[in-house]
Formats: sequence, C-alpha cells, structure tokens
Amino acid sequence: MGVRRWGLLALVLCAGNGVAQDERRLVSPNGQLEFRLFISQPGSGGLPQLAYQVWYHGREAVKTSFLGLNIHDQEPMLGENDGLISSHAGKETGAYRTLVAEYMQNGSIGRMLTVEVRVWDDAVAFRYVIPRSTALVEILIEDELTEFDIGAAPASLKLPAAIPSGGGWIGISEIPRAGFPLMSLVHTSGSVLAAHLERGTAHPLIAFEGRTPLTCPWRVLTFAASRESALHPVAISDR
Repeated sequence: MGVRRWGLLALVLCAGNGVAQDERRLVSPNGQLEFRLFISQPGSGGLPQLAYQVWYHGREAVKTSFLGLNIHDQEPMLGENDGLISSHAGKETGAYRTLVAEYMQNGSIGRMLTVEVRVWDDAVAFRYVIPRSTALVEILIEDELTEFDIGAAPASLKLPAAIPSGGGWIGISEIPRAGFPLMSLVHTSGSVLAAHLERGTAHPLIAFEGRTPLTCPWRVLTFAASRESALHPVAISDR
C-alpha cells in the first residue's frame, strides 16, 4: 500500500538490511528527536517482533526495545511475526507529528495491531490500538511486553520515573485510560526495563478483560536537562 507524506514527516523504508525490516521514521518538528519503528529479530532467537529506537540530538537515547502484548491462551504474542500492511501520517499540529502503522500477524487468523506514535521536540508518545478480528473479539491481556532500553536498569520503578541518560534525563510515564490497568516497570535483563500491568486478585493471570476494538494508554518518553522536567510529561489528550 502507498505511504502518504505530510510536511517533513519521514517515513523511510529500509531495503532489507537483515537487522530492521519495514522501518518507519518519525522526526520532530525541529528535527532533533526521531522515533524509529521496525520489525527486528530478538537476540535470543525466536520470532521477529515489533521494535523501536529513539534518537535524540543524533544519539541513540533508547536502544532497540521490543513491543507487544501477551494475550491469554494465544500464541504467538501480539507483536510477534507481524507484517506491515500500511503506514501513514496521522493528525499533525505545529507542536508534534504523528505516525500510524498497521500490522497483521503472519500465520494467524487475522490478528492485527496498530501502533500510533506522536513526536514533539522533547517527547515521544506511543500506544497500541487493537482492531476487532475473528480471534480477538473478546480480549484477555496477561501483560504488556513494551520495553525501554535506556542504558540503566533499576530493579523496579513506579511511574512517573526519571532515568539519567547522556548528561540529561529521560522520563517514562503514561496517560492512564479508564478501565485499563496502570503500568509499572521491572528489570528483565541487562539494561532493559519492561512494562508490567497491575492486576486484581480475582484473576491473578489476567491484567485486563475487555472487547475489541481496544485503544491502550499512551506510553510517554520525555527528554530533559533536569530530573524535575523529565518527571513532567507533555500534556496530550487521550484521543
């Protein structure tokens, strides 16, 4: 499918470099912050998976970090073994630019996943949108697979959190969505922090029960010179 370009939005397709496939890039209005969304092979092997990087002032501020959701009693994970079916620029203002990328899971019965991204000069926000499909009318989410490889990995963090990086700070926060569990961060391996969804006691394996289409909360990364500024994310609407 064709790719529409609005303004200076960069949507770049990598030509099969063996590392990143179907790469899309979204650049901030001032050109100093860049979000890269692609499909990559995890170092542990396994299926290809959605991933992202963030570059800030020419430096890789967030290393390759994987994306996805663990759906109860369904394999593979939502976000694994995906193929890009379309991407386009979404709503745009003078303050930020937007990318919408739609994926279909290869070998499944039509499971799809959309990633929406917004990039400001000093912040990035992204979220999952899960369309209705034959396999996903009712949806049970065990946990979120979103990673943040920022080069520092405390044991666990409550949000909002701020982590020193490259002489500045990177803040991690969320825009809560009614009915969806709050997110915290846990250390998984190396310098990787991973999302963990709170859950109730009635269903210890299930964090969220609902129906599709489902729009998940925004995950926000803020880049700042001070810890205090990093802890105060950009004001964005839930829409």
